[in-house]
Amino acid sequence: MSKIARSSLIVTVFTLLGLGLSFLSNVIIAANFGAGMDMDVFLAATTLPFFITNILSGSLNFTFIPVFAEYREKEPSEIWKVVSSFINLNTLAALALCIIGVILARPIMSAIAPGFSEDKLARSAELLRWLLPVIIFTAINELLASVYYSTQRFIIPSLNKVISPVLTMAYVLAFHSSLSTKSIVLAMLTASFVQASLLIIGFAKSGEFHYSFTLDHRHPGVIKIVKLMTPLVLGMLIYKAVPIVDAFFLSSLPGGSISHIGYAAKLTGSILPIIVSGISISIFPAMSRYAAAKDLDALKEVLSKGVKMLFFLGAPIVVLLGIYGRPIIQLIFERRAFASADTTAVYYAFVFYLLALPAGAAGTLVSQAYYAIQENTLIALISVALMLVYAGLCLFLIKPLGYLAIPAAYALYYNCAILTTTLILRKKLSGAWPPMSRFFLKSSAAALAAAGLIYPLTHLAGDRAPVSAVFCATGFILYFIISKTILSLEEAGAIWTLFREQLVSRYALWIR
Repeated sequence: MSKIARSSLIVTVFTLLGLGLSFLSNVIIAANFGAGMDMDVFLAATTLPFFITNILSGSLNFTFIPVFAEYREKEPSEIWKVVSSFINLNTLAALALCIIGVILARPIMSAIAPGFSEDKLARSAELLRWLLPVIIFTAINELLASVYYSTQRFIIPSLNKVISPVLTMAYVLAFHSSLSTKSIVLAMLTASFVQASLLIIGFAKSGEFHYSFTLDHRHPGVIKIVKLMTPLVLGMLIYKAVPIVDAFFLSSLPGGSISHIGYAAKLTGSILPIIVSGISISIFPAMSRYAAAKDLDALKEVLSKGVKMLFFLGAPIVVLLGIYGRPIIQLIFERRAFASADTTAVYYAFVFYLLALPAGAAGTLVSQAYYAIQENTLIALISVALMLVYAGLCLFLIKPLGYLAIPAAYALYYNCAILTTTLILRKKLSGAWPPMSRFFLKSSAAALAAAGLIYPLTHLAGDRAPVSAVFCATGFILYFIISKTILSLEEAGAIWTLFREQLVSRYALWIR
């Protein structure tokens, strides 16, 4: 097995394991805290720390690793001075943010959740103070993990995908009755500390890493990283602010609104990576190569194929989970503190979020196309403008729709985003594009036809999740058959060919 294949396998295994454990931890959280005031307060308190850590992880991955690789190749004698200085600079900046946040926790929560009562504000501010040190450990984790990845070391940084959900389950099961949602906060804090400790220990033991307590903020390498990070961070401060906008509007609604949206968003967020990750990882390098070679026709061809495949996979999920989602949500969450009314509320929000799924999946590839042609600033500006549209939609819809305004605005936002970014990209990449509209209509028709064929059986499922799961699987099979045999969609043919080849190869291995 090649080194790249082995590395990919390690990351994939830990990612899948982490997804499974995270899913289980969410089930345990729902059972113990439901969708009441405690969960609302906790989710509101996590808004700012998650916002900051998302910006850190998003900006560092695109800026630190390229500069590290450049110095490793051209000026190896200076590399650890750059690494050490930047790690120390970021740690000090994160520490300063943490101190300011601890001091101003109450006014910060008043700004994020203006509709909270005094009691909720006091409790959320307390949780925020406990959560803020996570920012420091995350800054350290992201930078050290980047160094590990750059030197082809994947196991230790990948452990965090497992550590966090395992500790969350342990802390909630042990302390939920005495500490309430603070048990989740302490689990998050402990997990980030343990991960940082493992990375630091591995860093110290390795003879390849040479960290020092230097702080040369004027070093050309440090300045280059900061210059690369600045526009990304400035853009992310706005277009990564969806959770802050959500908390702002939801805080004025009845109790449980923040929790219902949180659970629905987590469900949708767990589906998207499954659809997107494999395709985007394989297509982005190809788009980058074609962009570098100025072969725009090939770039458009591979992009259109990727978008069509993502839509083909996403369309039946939207339709079938829209029909059978409630009993599945009931199976996952409804026990103990999570009531039947919570299941219904989460299901309604989930249906709206599903409407954003195909656009969100396709949007991942379209955004990568902008990066491939080095239009980073343009996509950032578009994202900022669309984020302002999202806030406006929330404001317009919150009164008539209540908590459902958030997922409804999200669905409109993502569909507007894919239309806007695609139209602008078509102008940037002039010339003929592969036809797509007929494909979208055919895929949608196949999904609706499959759903229509099994819809008469809906009453047989009732609230029984296993029966609903069988009907969903049947719907997917019908969708595939209709797409391949009646509508002759090449995406269905490609999946069938891949499946058949895998089946034949595994059978050949078995009979040897």
